[in-house]
Amino acid sequence: MDNNSQMRVSGPAGLLLLALCGASFLAGLDLFVVNVAFQDIRASFPGESLADVSWVLNVYAITYAALLIPMGRWSDRFGRRRGFLIGLGVFVLASVGCALSPGLWWLIGFRALQAVGAAMITPASLAVILTAMPLERRASAVRIWASSGAIAAASGPVVGGFLVEASWRWVFWLNVPIG
Repeated sequence: MDNNSQMRVSGPAGLLLLALCGASFLAGLDLFVVNVAFQDIRASFPGESLADVSWVLNVYAITYAALLIPMGRWSDRFGRRRGFLIGLGVFVLASVGCALSPGLWWLIGFRALQAVGAAMITPASLAVILTAMPLERRASAVRIWASSGAIAAASGPVVGGFLVEASWRWVFWLNVPIG
């Protein structure tokens, strides 16, 4: 592809894309970042079985996957921007709940809620890109959005390892200022 045929997304459209990709990145990152914190989380809740602690990981993945299509449909029906903003709010507030959880089942409950927010963010962010980007920038914007998910998957273990050095709770606090 020569330089004339490459489309760049900049200006207000670029800022919108940055916000949409950033939120989608966080939703994907949380699927992987908590895996590194698993042993530290388990140590924080002595007496809890490995099977019970594993729900911290499982509830997010299961809830996120199960709700992607229904939440995408909800956003189509009630507003993509609304779906994105509500999803981001739920995700950030649930992240605070995860970080402050006094017990394992509180953490699991907030992880489920966090996944609900993530399941709203992901399809709504893509839908906003598809409707808000000019046609000539749309394909580039979708490629950038898709790449942000791949980068989240690759970054999760690295970011998680860094944050766990301070405390496993920081894997959840990370979402607050970025969100």
